[in-house]
Amino acid sequence: MRGISETKVISRVRRKTNNNKIILPILVILLLQFLAVEGLIIYNGTPDPQTKTDYLIILGAGLKGDVPSISLRERLNAGAEYLKKYPDTVVVVSGGKGRGETITEAEAMKKYLVSEGIDENRILTETRATSTMENFRLSRKLIELKTGKPLREVSFVTNNFHLLRAKMLAERNGLTAHAISPKKELLVIPSYLREYFALIKSFAVDR
Repeated sequence: MRGISETKVISRVRRKTNNNKIILPILVILLLQFLAVEGLIIYNGTPDPQTKTDYLIILGAGLKGDVPSISLRERLNAGAEYLKKYPDTVVVVSGGKGRGETITEAEAMKKYLVSEGIDENRILTETRATSTMENFRLSRKLIELKTGKPLREVSFVTNNFHLLRAKMLAERNGLTAHAISPKKELLVIPSYLREYFALIKSFAVDR
């Protein structure tokens, strides 16, 4: 009996050791991959040199009811600054209505820009987008419907943590896109963590 028990213990130890040999390398690989992607997000979180374009797209973010979130206010402030510098540029505010929001993000963004002194006649509202891919796709369609011409070049505003993915998706929409981000921005770690998963999803799915 003693020999059988010892054999069972040895067997369990061996199985645990073998499992560890498999699990630990996988965890190390996943950690390295996570760090590499986060490194790319941070490294590419620098805006482009500011360029005057006919159209500016401000990408939507969350609302609390009808009030822009901190991230969205940062985008709107950067957008308002650009629009004051280039008074001939028309802006598209893009964002639909999500969970916990009482109006569309685009409506809230328009109200905010008007309160910052931007003429509402310069503001086009795109109220259906539910993702960054749709922000660009639907904004492009809106501009092309207005002008009757293909849109090739545009500026856009988003937060630093979002720049890499936004540039990638703008390119997939056939746009030469110049990135603008807030000059002063809070480093919100949860935003960078969420962006890791969003970037992986967009890279694989958004076409």
